[in-house]
Amino acid sequence: MRTTLVAAAATAAFSASALAQTAADVSSSQYERYHGLLSMAAYSNDPTTVCAQTFDQAALTSSFPNSTEAPWTLIQQFGPTAMGTQGFSVVIPEMDKVVIVFKGMFGWESTFNDSTVNIGTLLNLGPNCTDCTAHSAATAAYLEAREITNDFELEQYYVNQTGHQFSVTGHGWGGMLAQVAAIDLGWRGLVRWSHSHGAARVFNPPAAALYNSLFGGEAGQRTVANDDPVPTYIPESANYTFTLQGFHITGNGTSNATYGYDYAVCNDASEAECAGTVGGNFTDHLAYYTPIGMCGKPYWGSNTTVEESFQSTASQAFYATATSTFVPPTMAVTTSSTSSSSAASSAVSDSSAGAQTATAVSGANAAASPSAGADHSGAASASVVGGGVFAAVLAAGLALLA
Repeated sequence: MRTTLVAAAATAAFSASALAQTAADVSSSQYERYHGLLSMAAYSNDPTTVCAQTFDQAALTSSFPNSTEAPWTLIQQFGPTAMGTQGFSVVIPEMDKVVIVFKGMFGWESTFNDSTVNIGTLLNLGPNCTDCTAHSAATAAYLEAREITNDFELEQYYVNQTGHQFSVTGHGWGGMLAQVAAIDLGWRGLVRWSHSHGAARVFNPPAAALYNSLFGGEAGQRTVANDDPVPTYIPESANYTFTLQGFHITGNGTSNATYGYDYAVCNDASEAECAGTVGGNFTDHLAYYTPIGMCGKPYWGSNTTVEESFQSTASQAFYATATSTFVPPTMAVTTSSTSSSSAASSAVSDSSAGAQTATAVSGANAAASPSAGADHSGAASASVVGGGVFAAVLAAGLALLA
């Protein structure tokens, strides 16, 4: 089912007078924080309501005194697709951006493996990216979202009408999809900003190099909070590496240097500071500037019941019945080597395609991922290997809930 463009309504909402605004100095760290808040808001059924406390008229007036736009305009919510892909898009004048936000999904690391697909060919990334590969399930899930939104037709329309910049963000599994979206839409000259939060590795080195060339420095920030273990679920290998710019935030949102957090920047993909923590605290994955499902205060550390609720309901429901739905793709796919790094990777990472993803990986057919959880990650460590992988992941997930 495709989204249809309602041009008349959009034009009425965004007249030329809405573009007459004077930019105030909104720091890059504030923009990163905003993207983090949006990635957490994706876990709410009503992102408009939870974000109203942050993106209000006073905040907009402070940054853009002459703006005549609404502080927050929801474009659409999309999904779930066959693979469970969900998200929303929004116009936020205070950010000077139209943002696509991908929602994460529970259990992705248990139901998929770490095979890759050639996105150089699949996404037409040009002659210098013929060897570019990406996580095949993340690619397939993104392409499902691209299909049901008609290549984000509405979002592109709002960018053209408002003059705002185009951005993409997501958390965990949603952050992986956001990176694939960014390299696709960025290569085509559409998206200018890419942010991900608590995301595992997605690209091989050539693809990461292209991403980095498109979103150098602050335009492409990949954030890890405290000791979040999820970025370690796909270890470094010939098939997977991190993108730049790495951004490590430490704190609980109520103290420290900037917006309650201290920041460390990584300008080398191999820097451990921005790689997550193997066996780290899974609770750290559930709060990026704000608790999961929220969009502002109260910050992490002052409302831990929000995180506990997600763990005791959505994750527990998923791991009670989860089984692998992975079916190996048959075309245009390469898989990781059998090195120890790859063995660890396949234990706790994700791969290819669910139903209706033949556009991503021709010939791949799998049952749809379990969607009851609606959230995303499990509590496995990247050190788990061997035949009893799912049992180990399940035991680790349930141990958190005890």
